Amino acid sequence: MKTFKNKIIVILLPLLLIVLSSCEDEPPTDYIEQNFVQAVLLIDEPIQNIAVTKTQPINSTFNYEDALIRDARVVIKGDGKEFELIIDPEGENGYYAEDQEYLVKPETKYELFITIGDEELYAWTETPGRTAWTTDIEDQLQFPKDTINFPDRREISWQSVPGYNFFPLSVKCLDTLEYGKYLDPPTDEMNRRIWRDWSDEEDFYEITNWAFIANNKSSVVWNIFKWFGKTEVTVYVPDFNYTMWFLQHFQANQYDDNLGNIEGGIGTFGSAHAIRDTFFLIKNQP
Repeated sequence: MKTFKNKIIVILLPLLLIVLSSCEDEPPTDYIEQNFVQAVLLIDEPIQNIAVTKTQPINSTFNYEDALIRDARVVIKGDGKEFELIIDPEGENGYYAEDQEYLVKPETKYELFITIGDEELYAWTETPGRTAWTTDIEDQLQFPKDTINFPDRREISWQSVPGYNFFPLSVKCLDTLEYGKYLDPPTDEMNRRIWRDWSDEEDFYEITNWAFIANNKSSVVWNIFKWFGKTEVTVYVPDFNYTMWFLQHFQANQYDDNLGNIEGGIGTFGSAHAIRDTFFLIKNQP
């Protein structure tokens, strides 16, 4: 009798699982592919790097080549001109204006029109005004700080732009391999990293560090540097669209559809003015 009961339990258990699984709610929606645009116009630079892609499901490995849409019609209008963009054959730099002598103007409205099959996408941006350095960075900095051999000026500042109060700032190592060739006299010394406890492997290999400044000056923060050697610092004056895009990735590292500005799709079309300066970070660690 005990064996018979066990057999009944074995038979009923799969049936019970089938009944329970049939009572579960269906997923609210299946994955829906969407068109995604990532585009920023930089004042005094050509129209370029307009990425038009399609989203990919989260349960698959992202492949940029598969995501890239190569047959879109991409048009930018503004400053009394119209530019029909072409795509970089390699795909790495997205769509760009064939006329690379035209430079984006400040305080100008630009509109983006994209046609993908029978789908149409639209967005616009108004470029901000220009800024300029009021205190640029020293040509050489030494890490750790050395006030005997180098000036103790560890602050940069730039002109304020009316209506703009937040500024992304990036610090990028321009050469992660060579160090000595930039010295006077040159040496064959190779570059190396600044040692620090990197908890994020992706951040460990990223050559650019970012910050978000709520005023028009910043101290030199040593832990933003990853390599010694030739380095570039860039300050951006962003429009509202670019500000929202930057904050999403800087704080949450994810996209919020409510903060995009692409009609008919998702993503961002923004603008900014960028000022850059280079310096050399000298090492004095053993």
